[in-house]
Amino acid sequence: MHRPCVMLAKMRRLALVLALVTPACANRAKQSVSLYESGDYAGAARAADQELAGHPDDDALWGMKIRAALALGDADGVARAYEGYTAHRGDLDKELLQDLSEATIAQALASPSAKLKMAAIEAIATLEIHVLADDVAQKMEDQDDRVAATAAVAVLKGFPQAPQVADEMMRSENPEARRIAVDGIGKKVGKLALSDLEKAAADHDARVRRAAIYWLGALKDKDAVEVLTKRMHDPDDSVRAASAQALAKIGIGNLEAFAKQALGDHALAVRLAGVDLLAAAKRDDQLITLTDDTDPMVALGAAIAVKKTRPELAKKALDRAVGAEEWTIRAGTANMLAMAVGKDDAKAYAQKLAGDTEVGVRLAAARALVHAGDRDTATRVFTAALGDADQGIQAAADLASLGDPAGMKALSDATRDPKRTVEQRAAAAAAHRTAHRVTPGLVAALADPNGLVRIEAAAALGALAAPWPKDAD
Repeated sequence: MHRPCVMLAKMRRLALVLALVTPACANRAKQSVSLYESGDYAGAARAADQELAGHPDDDALWGMKIRAALALGDADGVARAYEGYTAHRGDLDKELLQDLSEATIAQALASPSAKLKMAAIEAIATLEIHVLADDVAQKMEDQDDRVAATAAVAVLKGFPQAPQVADEMMRSENPEARRIAVDGIGKKVGKLALSDLEKAAADHDARVRRAAIYWLGALKDKDAVEVLTKRMHDPDDSVRAASAQALAKIGIGNLEAFAKQALGDHALAVRLAGVDLLAAAKRDDQLITLTDDTDPMVALGAAIAVKKTRPELAKKALDRAVGAEEWTIRAGTANMLAMAVGKDDAKAYAQKLAGDTEVGVRLAAARALVHAGDRDTATRVFTAALGDADQGIQAAADLASLGDPAGMKALSDATRDPKRTVEQRAAAAAAHRTAHRVTPGLVAALADPNGLVRIEAAAALGALAAPWPKDAD
């Protein structure tokens, strides 16, 4: 039988965890620990249960009960144990959750799957798990260039061979490896890598070109204007949009001409970047004219760009956009309310959109309502959407972020529902970060049959259990 967390038997911090509790607690857990380390996980669970009957507030015993269930691959047992533990404790045992997270991530790093190794490396880098840095560095020798590139980027500033490997991966035959290397070098090396990024902007793969162009704009490379001007004619919509946005950030060259070209493009993303170009050119007169554009999103973007001097134009553009025939435009409008008008006006528009026929629009409006202070209406919208096949997971995360028990239960259930696809369970695990909550289902997902779900759950747990997490409750 597959045991997803067999590496827990070798957890680096098990001794430390037990050392942090009182001697009496450590003694009570001694038998369970001994059985666990011998590989008798069922025996370890029974021993922990026997002691918990007389000592229900013993953290070390609860930790062993959860670890044993996890080592057995018993997701239901993990959920029950964690739920019981938090009921007694009343808060998160962050030390335990970090242990479980790191052990699961370490297991994924040792997997033969390239996807799991890449996900593990990204989690280690994001969570700054320094004890696994050497293990990550070893993956720079992986046969899969995508893994090698991910590893090199992760340890770019900590291992002397990493820059060389990352540079080699920029010339890999695998386009995804090149994209990973370009994105990582742009982020971590910055302006010292501008010449390499300019070359990558001409890569034959659109994903690589887009990544390079993003960083040329973010780093405001004035020497890249010629390259970006050429990419304004790129066959890929996203590359043209990235080029226009980069030119707007750099802010030099014939911005009006670039804007005219972008605004005539068939792709909405490019046209919206054209608005940014006009704003960078400080052509408020043309932006004011653009508020009457036939595309409501372009008109709204232009109105937002000039709202400081012409605030009345934002309402005019919003009135058009909220009545657009395409629901994606109405949803996009809801997302832009806070940028367009003040809180009271935003609330009024959001309340109208909260009654839309499309669930995606209603949810976008509900998020705007939370920002505007109308949590009651937002809660009703989120609750009504919990059963939606496509949007239910995000609705649960939004509801859970408000501290609503129904949202937390729905999110927990979605993470461990075997009827859902791997992608859906992984999405539910990741959504816990948005919710800023740890649920029994998230902990139980560490025993999911699929490695991608386990690593997503481990990454979310690690973020939420960090000493001072940015996205924890």
